[in-house]
Amino acid sequence: MQNDSTPRESIRSFFEAPENKNLFSKCPFRPCLAHLHEFDAPLAHRILTHMLGHILDHRAGRVSATHSNEDIRGISQDSLNEELRYVYNDCNNAILNEARRLDPGLQPYDDPKYQGFGPEQRACYGGDARAELMAEAIHAYLQDPNYLKTVAPNVAARIRHAVNTNPNLNQIIQFN
Repeated sequence: MQNDSTPRESIRSFFEAPENKNLFSKCPFRPCLAHLHEFDAPLAHRILTHMLGHILDHRAGRVSATHSNEDIRGISQDSLNEELRYVYNDCNNAILNEARRLDPGLQPYDDPKYQGFGPEQRACYGGDARAELMAEAIHAYLQDPNYLKTVAPNVAARIRHAVNTNPNLNQIIQFN
């Protein structure tokens, strides 16, 4: 993806379309889309796969109301909160990831400071937080399917079902 501008431009175009201007407006990566050329290839790729996660979540999901009566379109997260939050923390907790540079086998449950990092630490709440959790899970699935199937098997199964059975998506992408 990093050498091909087509996916990059497709993702940017999706978010720049007038009907999508307000989608995922609280996503911390959204402002970065206009500046991808300023990032190194791995970071630009990470941003793009996270934003692709938002698109897939939005396209594969259904509209439902959250506990705060917000309507949100996305893949159902019923009974997945613990797994989704584990993945988000594991991928985004800077303290955990810095400690893993010294000890690659370190696990989040080894110390409380390595736990509990969620979208709320990036000012995303309610429906925005739910969207961030699923986009990050899809990002993780795109990066390393075995990782997600191991640490969040129910999330992986939900993503597979939602995307692979969607006729608007399954001709473009399939999750194994």
